[in-house]
Amino acid sequence: MKPIVRFAAALTCAVVLPLAAQTAPPASVPPPPGLDDPGVSPAPPARSASVFPRAALRHDERDLRGEPPPTMDVRKHDGDTIQEYRVAGRVTMIRIIPRHGPVQTFYADPQGRLIPDPREGPVQPVYYTLYTWKH
Repeated sequence: MKPIVRFAAALTCAVVLPLAAQTAPPASVPPPPGLDDPGVSPAPPARSASVFPRAALRHDERDLRGEPPPTMDVRKHDGDTIQEYRVAGRVTMIRIIPRHGPVQTFYADPQGRLIPDPREGPVQPVYYTLYTWKH
């Protein structure tokens, strides 16, 4: 086959095949919203009856492992929120939600020592106040 015929065939395939692969848009596409359109209000978040999904139990019931349902105590301290999760009176997790900064999560091992969340990495960030404005 001559090189010019090969080139013409390749050029034809390069132009025709992408055009043939395109499809028409669906006919039921709504128009875009107007600039002053308030939009759709978001759905309210689903509220669970319990701290953990598996613990939707009454106080006299137990889960599949025979443990009572976990409880959560919430405290406020200097603007920070401290959540303590307990199972059978033993602390299993503490979550600290500071007024400023990231949430810190600690898990308790069987001896009661607090272990940082391994997903947060091995380094705890240090925050310094560089400058503040007087109010």
